Amino acid sequence: MTIHHDKLAYGKLARTSEELSEEQIKKMLASLAEEESETETDEEKKKDK
Repeated sequence: MTIHHDKLAYGKLARTSEELSEEQIKKMLASLAEEESETETDEEKKKDK
């Protein structure tokens, strides 16, 4: 990432981090685990063909 030393640009950048609740993190992990299991199932089907 390039840092520009331009006083006019300060404060105009969008915030890049966001506070996540424990509940949101759990939902994200569950979603990722589900996607991973679907990917593994798809790969197994391709091997069987």
